[in-house]
Amino acid sequence: MERVDLAAARRLVRTWLDEHPSGSFTQMADQLKEHYPAFPDEMAIVLRGMMAAELRHRTSPTARRQP
Repeated sequence: MERVDLAAARRLVRTWLDEHPSGSFTQMADQLKEHYPAFPDEMAIVLRGMMAAELRHRTSPTARRQP
């Protein structure tokens, strides 16, 4: 997993959230982990963490969105 592009994974999560605003962690992980066929189960955990961070960021009144 040392060669995973985490910035690209964050973009995938952000895009998924934009397209599925009421989607669940499980739905997102199930759909996006397929982008990582070498280690889908491990990436499902990483993606859930990224989704939690992004949701916290989106709901924080003082947060600034990073590109």
